[in-house]
Amino acid sequence: LVGSLDPGQDRLAISLLIEVGPSGDLGDWEVKSSVVRSRAALTYPEVDLALQNEGSDRHDTMKFLNAVATVWRSKREEAGAVNVDRPEMSVSLDSKGEVSVRVLDRSSPARTLVAELMILCNSVLADFTRKEGVPAMYRSQAAVDPAGLPSPEGPPENEADKAFHRYLLAKRLRPAELGTTPAHHPGLGVDAYIQTTSPLRRYLDLIMQRQITHYLAEAEPYYTIDALAPIAQRAEEELRELARLEDDRKRYWFLKYLLQNRIEGPGSATFQAVVLDKLPGRSALTELLEFPFRTRATLPQNLLPGQAVNLKLEGVDLWGRTAQFVHVPG
Repeated sequence: LVGSLDPGQDRLAISLLIEVGPSGDLGDWEVKSSVVRSRAALTYPEVDLALQNEGSDRHDTMKFLNAVATVWRSKREEAGAVNVDRPEMSVSLDSKGEVSVRVLDRSSPARTLVAELMILCNSVLADFTRKEGVPAMYRSQAAVDPAGLPSPEGPPENEADKAFHRYLLAKRLRPAELGTTPAHHPGLGVDAYIQTTSPLRRYLDLIMQRQITHYLAEAEPYYTIDALAPIAQRAEEELRELARLEDDRKRYWFLKYLLQNRIEGPGSATFQAVVLDKLPGRSALTELLEFPFRTRATLPQNLLPGQAVNLKLEGVDLWGRTAQFVHVPG
């Protein structure tokens, strides 16, 4: 695959050459068309291990990249960035029809490193297109409403607190908007932002890479604003639809997992959860602590948002993609 990063293979790329100071602070940068050759395909656990193990032949490289990512993250947070870092659920199906579920920690050092460098790349390329006058599709966001944000008295102490804290943060974030004019993205803490780092997964990223590559080679853009905007809008609509289908798929197979392992199987059907929201006349919104899965349940009046509760799984409706949880006192 010409777009892969298979080790030992030459690949056409856009490279960012960024000056980095001794403490990881960032200086001047350049954008260049390039040919790159990957040395290794590493998993997140392998990178985490290299960061921990000073004897690893990749330790120094990963330590340097981690320092850059740490400084960049701090800079974004000083500019008001909101980092939610909610755990991610991975659902897979084997050849026998057995479903397995893993919970991925998105705040692990390796995942944080990759996420921060992707945001850095996209923000630098947004600065590039803005300064060069290259038509681009920018992501922006309305300012975060500070009302109701968690108090900065200290980090959450337990899993229920952490889940509730993430929920309150995410609830205050406005949806990102797509437009042809560079604008501030307060949720990320950057002045301008485009998406370029996932061209095999998102068509808009491929469009922006094509635009920048053509400009670097020909000193003129491939797309005009009038041509770019409708293509990007259509790509955005289809991406939202694909995301919805993926969420529905994951929810179905997770419920299948609960049915196989917690109702019909030997696993416990009782879960710890945290109350996220509770409105009059509606069942409460809760999130399981074992899995990042949200569900509604009827709770006693004295239980309030932020409190931990026990829920028992009593049924699963695969057709409706719902689970029936009831409150367990104590």
